[in-house]
Amino acid sequence: MKKLLIISSTRLGDSILSSGIFAYYKKIYKNIHITLVCGSVPASLFKFSKNIDEVLVIKKKKFSFHWFKIWFLTVPFIWDNIVDLRGTLVSLFLFSKQKRIFWKKKHGLSDHKVISVSKLINNKVLSPSININEKLIEKTKFLNQIKILKKKKILVMISPSANWIGKIWPIDRFSLMIEQLKKNILFKKAVFLIVGPTEEKKNILPLLREKLEFFNLVGKTNLAEIFLIMKNCNLFIGNDSGLMHLAAAANIPTIGLFGPSNVNVYHPWGKKTLGVCSPKSPEELMGSESFNSKNCGSLMEDLQVNIVVQKILKFSKANIKNK
Repeated sequence: MKKLLIISSTRLGDSILSSGIFAYYKKIYKNIHITLVCGSVPASLFKFSKNIDEVLVIKKKKFSFHWFKIWFLTVPFIWDNIVDLRGTLVSLFLFSKQKRIFWKKKHGLSDHKVISVSKLINNKVLSPSININEKLIEKTKFLNQIKILKKKKILVMISPSANWIGKIWPIDRFSLMIEQLKKNILFKKAVFLIVGPTEEKKNILPLLREKLEFFNLVGKTNLAEIFLIMKNCNLFIGNDSGLMHLAAAANIPTIGLFGPSNVNVYHPWGKKTLGVCSPKSPEELMGSESFNSKNCGSLMEDLQVNIVVQKILKFSKANIKNK
């Protein structure tokens, strides 16, 4: 049996965008054991993936001691191949017949993330592939409810969260957006599914208090079930985040809201996707000498509700069917 080690990101979005590599090796080698090194959030998803056999979680420690632990767990083996998507020093001190290491200075980030990591493997574009093993998921009560709801309603998933406050469109804008969408005939029968991690519940609460028809999933289920729920949705709207990339990987129409991140590199991957950008570029939003990413608020306030709604309606008319 061949042994492959893949060192991926601590971030959900980057791990999802690189997931086509996992599927590629599973397809070309029938007898292969793939070990994935990643952060705790992507690990909570990929432990359910048919493309991954073992997950080693990066638990950050002072002075980067977490990498010593990863080295300790992986050094006893002679790997057939190591794919290091982070360009870590760990992969340099492991035994392997072949190594493919992504160096930022060499490979750059001018292309979309999917293209840049695909080039590390071959000349083909390796689109994200999650491939959830539903048998491993113990509870799917929300999925069953959604399947019933889908028969009568348009299902729109809303993700108002992100891993950094700078990328979060103000919650009151989401509220106004939904209110305006409900006035359009396309969304008259829509149910809005609100998703986000437990730690974002307090920030999302003002939206859930609105007198609109919501299905609240904030902090109530795991990423694997959310992915399966996404497959039953008609549309996803959210900030540039891991959930946005997960929705695109679920092959549903996906709209991402962008401000301080590079839409050319991180737009949702796929044909039925759209990146709606702030009128200001990332350089304009973060280019001043006094800018501090730790102390800034939302950098999405220049993105107006009416512009977002217009683009959603135009996109939706072409990509979703009314009921």
